[in-house]
Amino acid sequence: MASDNAGIAIVDEELNIIDADFAFSDYVSDPDQKSFLSNVYPDDQHLLYEMVEHLASTTGETLCFRVFGKNNNLFWVIADCKRADGNPKNISISLKDVETLNGGNSRSIDYGTGLLDKQAIIDYAKSRMVEGSDGFSLCIMDIDNFKKINDTMGHSFGDKILFEVGKIVLDVLKNDGKAGRIGGDEIMLVINGKTDSNGLRSYLKAIRERVEKMRFDKDGYPLVTVSIGTGNYPKDVDSYDKLFNLADKMLYRAKNRGKNRYVMYNPEVHGPIIDGELDTIGGIVGYAKPQDKTKLVLGFLDGFFGFGNKTIVTSFMQLIVTYEIDEGYIFFKNVKESYIGFKRRTDTGNENDQKLGMIEEHVSSLAYATDRAFDEKFDDNGVFVVDTPENQLRSTSALEFFRDNGIKHAFFYKMNEKYQMGYMALYNTRNNSRKMPQSDIADFTYLGKMIEIAINSR
Repeated sequence: MASDNAGIAIVDEELNIIDADFAFSDYVSDPDQKSFLSNVYPDDQHLLYEMVEHLASTTGETLCFRVFGKNNNLFWVIADCKRADGNPKNISISLKDVETLNGGNSRSIDYGTGLLDKQAIIDYAKSRMVEGSDGFSLCIMDIDNFKKINDTMGHSFGDKILFEVGKIVLDVLKNDGKAGRIGGDEIMLVINGKTDSNGLRSYLKAIRERVEKMRFDKDGYPLVTVSIGTGNYPKDVDSYDKLFNLADKMLYRAKNRGKNRYVMYNPEVHGPIIDGELDTIGGIVGYAKPQDKTKLVLGFLDGFFGFGNKTIVTSFMQLIVTYEIDEGYIFFKNVKESYIGFKRRTDTGNENDQKLGMIEEHVSSLAYATDRAFDEKFDDNGVFVVDTPENQLRSTSALEFFRDNGIKHAFFYKMNEKYQMGYMALYNTRNNSRKMPQSDIADFTYLGKMIEIAINSR
């Protein structure tokens, strides 16, 4: 495949060319022109002027525009623009050819993102199946709260966010797959050869974390985040429609869990696939049988750091059922929405409920944890146990939350401060709920530490 590098030009703030490399001179129609704009399509030149203005307050800007190439043909490029090293008054513009990035077909490009368009990415996914490939993961990605971004900050800003997210996807995938915009703020990714969860996770984690760091609101929280759902061919299903539907359902779960995360289909967690359909009922995630508490604690250690393949989600579900916890949540970097959350359903009328836990995903907030009076309740091990809410929480904003949600007893584990506001919260809400045994509290403390280490190592 030809190189996607279309060269680098150094310009001043009037967009006059100071220096350019050979690749730039070889790519554009007239490299001898003094002005960079001489090789830019007139309708797109305003983007360069706006970029110069933006660099007065930002460190970099990414653009997508058309340039005149050899024989005066128009080509779309992605341009990374930043202040030049050694002279902050000058600007470095690094160009990449969009057509080459997307396999050489300019007619299949969505120019709002630099990705493939809807039909092209669908055709690519289907072609991978026909080719009898060694497997691939199909991912559906959605920008969280994108409508709110458009409504509050304007569609021009929303378009810029779409483009920046598209560029991150291209940067992460490189030659290991394709991505295309399938409508609005939804993007489909086809990641080749990644049939194992660890291999796939490296891509999804990189995309999620890079998007999360794009911009922050006035309170320091990420302004832009994405949610992703995945399925695998042929490991999970055997047709395109089934694969798309599976990934779409996993995207829904990622949204339902609080957004800004990815959910990779796991039959042990999400249920089996029967006749091409995910076998779930009314939002129930799955069933988890209680087990010996000592085995559970040892299983955490082996699953996270030994030869097991137990995920944090699976282990946390098992904890809730084994210790008969009514609600459990993990918060990481954001106390406004839980990172992982489950409720234990015992209102089914099933006489086996004491032996079989019905688990459903749930989202909660721990905003009251920022209350200094509440934070002072934690001991040196990062633990706070609530047995009598009316007395222990009298001086905190947490008391109203406990009253509104009928919480009788609770356990909190606070992660190390360097991990940016991480907590494990366990609630009991039943009227016959009893004080948590000291042995369980010791287990919860240990398990909280294991989750803290595991979640920060991924």
